[in-house]
Parts: sequence; structure tokens; C-alpha cells
Amino acid sequence: MKRFLSILDLIYPCSCPVCGEVLPYGRKGLCGGCEGKLSYVRQPACMGCGKELDAGDRWSAPEYCPDCARLNRSFSGGIALLNYNDAARTLMWQFKYQNRREYAGFLAEEMAKRHGRQILRMGGRSLVPVPIHKKRRRERGYNQAELLAGELGKRLRIPVRKDLIIRTENTRAQKKLGFAERQKNEKKAFAAVKRGEDLGTVFLVDDIYTTGATAQACTEALLEAGAEKVFLLSMAIGRVR
Repeated sequence: MKRFLSILDLIYPCSCPVCGEVLPYGRKGLCGGCEGKLSYVRQPACMGCGKELDAGDRWSAPEYCPDCARLNRSFSGGIALLNYNDAARTLMWQFKYQNRREYAGFLAEEMAKRHGRQILRMGGRSLVPVPIHKKRRRERGYNQAELLAGELGKRLRIPVRKDLIIRTENTRAQKKLGFAERQKNEKKAFAAVKRGEDLGTVFLVDDIYTTGATAQACTEALLEAGAEKVFLLSMAIGRVR
């Protein structure tokens, strides 16, 4: 089996998820030139969404970012892997829109390596990927959040549940909308498939956290489905605005 995988590596070599450069045989992850370009979220981080807080980001609720401090969030907390800088933007765009599905493995590996112990201590029973509308899935060919949840689940041995919530509306792309528009756009876009199951604590997995509109809408649907608590696992997150 190992020999077969080695042959595959020669035929289909890995590429850097930031710049796309083909990596030397046997190497995975980032190329030498991009190793310092990704910015990993450091502490202190918001206890709500997981966003990194700078020294000057001390508000009336110092443990939270301004958005989580003033908005009534339903999710119980969050962990984010990357600050959404130029390198992360390129990586996520390639992963989401250029069919670079293999980058899910890199992101999941980094999340498990840096935050795996903390995630396991939180006691979540399942990983729930943010669903996309069936029309968007047909256009793209895959749901990037499902790929991330699957790869992370394999590494942390947490089951993936794709049967709990669905996207009921094919809303406009969030990246084209402002803060208030995003909240309104996503408010009723998700629904519980069924209600009353004892789900305990669940992890909601997504690629990018921006305003929290999608996370909030999905959390409300998961609570209706029977979740006791919902924690977010985001691969990239914006900085404090």
C-alpha cells in the first residue's frame, strides 16, 4: 500500500496550498517561501467566535470581540485556525472555487495539530458541516465544509453528521454583502431535518467566519434539532473590525 501511495505521489505531486508550487517528493504542506505567510490565530482570542484580539481590542467585555459582545449569539464558543490575511484568502479561494479539494487535508491537519486536544476536551459528540444549497453543490461539485469535517473527523475520531440541518434557501453570496445584509440574508436559510434527538454538544465546521450570520443561523437550527451546545470550528476568520 505504501509503495502504491509513493507512486501516486510521483504521478500527482502535492502542491503548496498558498502559491500552488509543486512540492518536492515526500513533502506536504507549505513550500519554503510560504511557511511564514499564513498567520495562525493566537491568544488572547474571542471566547465567542475565536477571533484573535489585539492589545487595543479591549472593550466593555474584554474576553469578546465587539460583535460577540454586543450581539446575542446562540453558539457557546469557537476555535479558529487562521487569520484571514492575503495568504489565507488565496488558500481558501483555491480550496473553495478551484477544485483544490486536497487542501482540506492540510487545513484539518493544522487544526488537529494546533487545537486537537482542546477540541477533544470540549466533549463534542459530532462534527456538523455547514450545509450548502443543492443548486450550489451541483455548480461547485462539492461542499468544502463537508470535506473539512470529514478530514478533521478522521484525525480526531469524531463522527460527522450531515443529516441534522439543511440549507433551505439559496441565498446570495455572503462576500458581496455588508454586515447587516449578511445577518438578514442568512436568518432563515437553515432548518433542522428533525427535532428532539439528544445530540449533546456538537461542533459546527466551516471554512471562513466573517460576521457570524451563517454560524448563528446554523446554531439556531442545531438547537432545534436537539443540540445542547454548539461550538464553532472555523478554518479562517477575519480580524476585529
